[in-house]
Amino acid sequence: MTSAQIATLAASMNHIVADDADTVLLSEVLRQRRLFARMIEAAQGNPPLQKLLDDATLTAAHGCSAPMAKVLELDSSDDSLIIKSQYGLAIDVLGQRAGRAVSGNPPGEALKAAAPVVDSDVRKRPPELLPKVFKDNHVVTSVNLPLINHDGPYGVLEVDFHQVTAVGALHISFLASVAGALAENIEQTQARAALAAERDAKALLLREQQHRIRNNFQLIIAMVQRSVFKANDNDDRKSLRAIERRLFAMASIYDHLLGLSEQSEFTDLGRYLGTMAANFDDLYDLKDRSISLRIDLQFGIVVDIETCTTVGTVVNELVANSVEHAFADAGGQITVSLNRFAQHECVVCVEDNGRGLGKSMLEESTGLRTVRHMLGAIGGQLDLEAGSQRGMKWLLRFSDGAVRQSRSPTYPRQPIT
Repeated sequence: MTSAQIATLAASMNHIVADDADTVLLSEVLRQRRLFARMIEAAQGNPPLQKLLDDATLTAAHGCSAPMAKVLELDSSDDSLIIKSQYGLAIDVLGQRAGRAVSGNPPGEALKAAAPVVDSDVRKRPPELLPKVFKDNHVVTSVNLPLINHDGPYGVLEVDFHQVTAVGALHISFLASVAGALAENIEQTQARAALAAERDAKALLLREQQHRIRNNFQLIIAMVQRSVFKANDNDDRKSLRAIERRLFAMASIYDHLLGLSEQSEFTDLGRYLGTMAANFDDLYDLKDRSISLRIDLQFGIVVDIETCTTVGTVVNELVANSVEHAFADAGGQITVSLNRFAQHECVVCVEDNGRGLGKSMLEESTGLRTVRHMLGAIGGQLDLEAGSQRGMKWLLRFSDGAVRQSRSPTYPRQPIT
């Protein structure tokens, strides 16, 4: 039982007085309980607030055999009462004012006193104090119970009759149960809405921050590229190029992750490598160098973000090595492929048909030592495969916990030349 239900029930139940001589039919008690049970059942599954209000007005009216019922919401800006749900009235009354929360107006009195107000004949009140909806619908007897949540009063549950009607403790206690359940449902719905609004605001802020970071990546890469252009020393240019490549790999994974859910911890490696490879031509001027790039990636291989970033950085480094050292001015082809060969093994192949690297360069390359170290951190390894054809063929192997097979069907392989 929530604070809203406790407060609403206490406000009504504490004021119910039953005469010792009063008797009720057991069939009437059971009828009301069945109606109440149906209302509680209909509230399961977090339905919209309007449905909760409509179910409550219907239940209140049927439970008391009343021709009319309303739920009024307090507008705290001017203490007016707004009709939010109705039963037995014209549909166009929704949104209309039903007076203010002041003395002289039965629902207003219930809200001010935080207690039920039963007026057997509202016609005896000064007509200027009664809301227009009373007069338009010929209300005679009006029963009003306050709806209270943890922030204070929400509004009023009201049932009305066209003639003078005796409303006893049974009906008041029934309406108190309906009002208590409704107050609880309203409070929970408002709390969920507040949480959703807070979540959406945070998601928007996060997305804005992500785009700022993405733009900063692009700015830093552009600054490094300008430094490469201005550098006179060849070693300085190589070092700056290495920095540029690693920044590019990080920016690529960041761009890829922007399209994923904020809660996602895994991504499709093939799709990420395809996205990154699509930018290789601009990054390495492949067309001007007469180098073609062939992509042959298996989609549906899902890895964690750390593995994705590591593999992307290594692939980027190996492609850069091929561009810089494999072809001289003759041009050629670089192939990047991704396959899953066994249940626990994935292999990324980076291959070129160039002139290869000398043994001394393979042993002394700082970049190769770095990428081997990075692969080791995810339980992977980098191997150079010897073959009859000229060029280099690098195999990146990683397995087990670093890889999860996607539950979705594996997409057909689409080689791109």
